[in-house]
Amino acid sequence: MRYTAALLLVVSAAAAWSQPADAPLAFEVASIKLSPPPNGRGIRVGCPSDPGRITCTNMNMANLVTMAYGIAHYQLVGLSLGDTDRYEVAVKVPEGATKDQIKLMWQNLLAERFKLAVHRETRQVTVYELSVARGGLKMKESVEEPPPAADAPPLPPPANPGPRKLTLGKDGFPELGPQTSMAMMGNKARWRAAKATSASIASMFAAQLGQPVTDATGLTGKYDFTLSWVTESRGGNRGAAGSDPPLAGMDDSDAGPTLVQAIQSQLGLKLEQKKGPMEVIVVDHVERVPTEN
Repeated sequence: MRYTAALLLVVSAAAAWSQPADAPLAFEVASIKLSPPPNGRGIRVGCPSDPGRITCTNMNMANLVTMAYGIAHYQLVGLSLGDTDRYEVAVKVPEGATKDQIKLMWQNLLAERFKLAVHRETRQVTVYELSVARGGLKMKESVEEPPPAADAPPLPPPANPGPRKLTLGKDGFPELGPQTSMAMMGNKARWRAAKATSASIASMFAAQLGQPVTDATGLTGKYDFTLSWVTESRGGNRGAAGSDPPLAGMDDSDAGPTLVQAIQSQLGLKLEQKKGPMEVIVVDHVERVPTEN
């Protein structure tokens, strides 16, 4: 399972904010405590924000560090997404703070409360290169809808049917509702993209494979498509961070195509492995119990 953490900030541009030059950047208020144990009904992970406040729930140390340094999980060495120590973090953001300043505040908070120490390295790693397959694209280019006429009545707000229970379609993959763009059930995954650029497609594939994906397609348009694939096999986790899986013949079951296979057969794209440099954050030291609030 992959977690993702979204840092959404609403700050006032009307007032400039500053701290003394010799003081480390810091949140006005910061509270950290251990998350309660899971109750068996699933957990919500993330950092939703209101103006001036960010509240994180069930974030493990890997989530916090990748958020603080603005890196992908595959760029982090020394911490695991599978860590079960999770934290509730609430911070008050100074008015006028920039995104870069807020990242430094997170870094300073983790250093102060968890004694986090890291360093940067450049390593040679396996990367994937995304390009157009020999048979050509199978994705449909998005069609821009004309703007409504000036005298057209306003459209009614979309209905909110509430949470929808996921079900498998006749093809064995999750059915996507009108407000759902991606779903996973067991080892079956489906992604419906709208107006996706080649860069955003490569970024999504990198998140799923746990390794960098460079965009070498040369595509400049936006595309609509639905992609369905199998996320796991009897042989273990495909594309896990730090792994070096073969691109051919990875599917060892008849349950459906792997992500790599689906990309080529359904989208007309292909992934090839190469070696390339990547900057990583290496964790030298971290304490699991934060200091007192």
